[in-house]
Amino acid sequence: MTEDKTKQAQTKVIRENHLDFLEELYGSGIVLSDEDINLLRKHERLEVKRPKQSKKIPRADRTDTKLKGELSLEADKHIDIVEDDGSYKDEYIIHDDESYDNLVNSSAFKYEGGKEITKDDWMPESVVRHTPEFVAFIDSLNSGFRNIIDYKPFQLYCQQSNDWIAENESISDYETTEEKREYAYDEYRRCDDNTLYFLDKYLMLKEGDMHSGSMKYISKPVHRIICFLFDCGYSTMVGKPRQIAATSTYGGCALKKIIFNKNFFLKFITMDKESGIEIFDDKIKYPFGELPDWMKPEVSNDRDNLFRLSKKSGKKGTKKGVNSKIHIVAPSVAAINGGSPQLVMVDEAGYINILGKMMKEARPTMFWQNPETNLLEMKRQIIIWGTGGEMDKAGKAYEEEYYACLDSWTARKFTVGIIPLFFDWTTRPGITKEHYNNEKDAYTIEGPEREERMVQFRQHYPSIIEYMFLTSAKTLVSIDWVNEQLERVRDVNHELRAERGYFEPVFDTNTPADENSDVPFKIIGAEWVPADDHDEIASATMFLPPVKTWKHRYYQGTDPIMSDNGYSNMGSSIFDSHFKTKSCEVNYRDANHKYTFLQVMLMGIYYDVGNIKEGVPELVESNIGTAYIDYKEAKGFGRNMVYRTQLPDHMQGGTAMVGIDNRGNRTKFIINKMFEYYKAYGDKQYIDTAFKQLRTFVCTVTDKGNETWGTADKRKYHDDILYSDTFSYICSLCFDHLPPKEIKSEQDKFRVEYKIA
Repeated sequence: MTEDKTKQAQTKVIRENHLDFLEELYGSGIVLSDEDINLLRKHERLEVKRPKQSKKIPRADRTDTKLKGELSLEADKHIDIVEDDGSYKDEYIIHDDESYDNLVNSSAFKYEGGKEITKDDWMPESVVRHTPEFVAFIDSLNSGFRNIIDYKPFQLYCQQSNDWIAENESISDYETTEEKREYAYDEYRRCDDNTLYFLDKYLMLKEGDMHSGSMKYISKPVHRIICFLFDCGYSTMVGKPRQIAATSTYGGCALKKIIFNKNFFLKFITMDKESGIEIFDDKIKYPFGELPDWMKPEVSNDRDNLFRLSKKSGKKGTKKGVNSKIHIVAPSVAAINGGSPQLVMVDEAGYINILGKMMKEARPTMFWQNPETNLLEMKRQIIIWGTGGEMDKAGKAYEEEYYACLDSWTARKFTVGIIPLFFDWTTRPGITKEHYNNEKDAYTIEGPEREERMVQFRQHYPSIIEYMFLTSAKTLVSIDWVNEQLERVRDVNHELRAERGYFEPVFDTNTPADENSDVPFKIIGAEWVPADDHDEIASATMFLPPVKTWKHRYYQGTDPIMSDNGYSNMGSSIFDSHFKTKSCEVNYRDANHKYTFLQVMLMGIYYDVGNIKEGVPELVESNIGTAYIDYKEAKGFGRNMVYRTQLPDHMQGGTAMVGIDNRGNRTKFIINKMFEYYKAYGDKQYIDTAFKQLRTFVCTVTDKGNETWGTADKRKYHDDILYSDTFSYICSLCFDHLPPKEIKSEQDKFRVEYKIA
């Protein structure tokens, strides 16, 4: 065969594999791009219309289903046909020229039950003991604002304000003094209950660009979230884009709090004295002055950044005996505690370099034990917001506090008391995708400052949490490409996304293990057990299960841990060399490192489709892999480990017999393979862990001019899956003489073994 014919044959195999992969995804219900759909049609892979399917296809059936001609009936056996009863929530679609403000018309912001709504209908029982529904609601917001899910208390809250606004009444609609007084009392109660109603009906903002010098406050979707969490009493730490009117909204919330509550002390902390003066004049004094006279209590002080409402008022029609105040102060270590305020607001936290010290000083005073219930409750509400960035050391302080809060939330340690919130660029009032793209073009320049400008753009218009704290460091692949992949994975139908779970061993109960073993019997197989996304026992994520009619298809790569201590997880990946995708990964670390080892080993066993389970070929980083290698050998599964001499010639350095040595020049070769893997096959990956890790996997240059690759901060970020993906890919290259093959007859089931000298 000539070289040209060989190349043509290889190209044909690659094309066919890609078409098989797309057809597999299509048959499983994965949403494909128009380009991929057209490609399948061009090659006559979509001869029949895909049947309507239920919300969930059994995972056992998500394999190599064919949807061609006469095989379509067979495919129907694996799909539950359901009638559309309208009970499923449709995702709200935003077009390029459509403002994201229109999200307010989606079901997430409405309640159509037709009941008269009271505060008790949406108020939580506790602000630290969260319901699963509330946790899911916050998680949906933090994953991207358009992913917001229906949460009934929030729907009721919004609808309550909508219903009252729709009445369209004012005090001038009433004639008698008694009627006016009754209306005023009702409005006091409504404004006290629902801040959103108060802001939308009464708040005026100072605006120099308007002819009148002011403008009516009109809430947008993000403001409704802010008001709801504020009225529920939750403490929050908010990461946001620029220009979402956060300070104006929180200023209005602060005004409402002191007007309708007696003896209330609110502390408003700004980044410096000058900002405090501006906020005091524009966000507090001016809006207060624009309120209806019948609503305003007497003011006893409005100087020196202290706004105090009087104890008593002789003015007819006013609310007497308020005695509440707002004190706007610059940052100090004791700023939160000073005077024992019931509510503390911190504006533009990214500019406060002592934020961590302030938080630690305030921590002991945030909780108290309710003498009636003996339960720990929040005594003080704290609301912090800011835009991330490289603002010298101040931005770093905010980043550390924000991630500490986020880590606690992710670990479901709610007693920390503060909820992390992320508002992406879509929450900016009036913004459209078209405007976003135009702004991106405006930030884009050629030359040495290009990356720095793009970092600035992503900080101002963040689409993921990490963008708020980006640096201008060099990444392995472009952030834009990574973001595209994350959006692609995120947009996959929720019910068809990769599944979380763990592996359980299958035992030969007739063969006890030795007395020092962590398992009671000899392991002869593995089973997959699905679990909830946030279940602590969920060690693995599976995209596609093994196809039992193939051989030489699955390869494992592992970035191990050495002991129970350390920052990193143990990463292990299964590479499907036929579809060129990742079928499964373990990204986990248990307090008992042997259990972590067990999960990784069981994954390799699970993807071994042979009759005798030995595990798929596995390439381990040898530098820190000795303990894991010894563990596998002790369990009788060491035969599938890839030896150093099986590696490509330029990667065979080091002294260990088993695995790959990640030192010296080999590190550069491994990084090159990592780049090759993601650029070649990144668009075929449907597990998002690697893409998240790529965002913080950066290059630094030493004083001697040498480049080193690693996470931007080992205490916060991981790179274990990046290396395990790469090792699984390199592992497959070690066996490129054994192409994936579908077993069609008994003749194909023979086994060839190579003895390593």
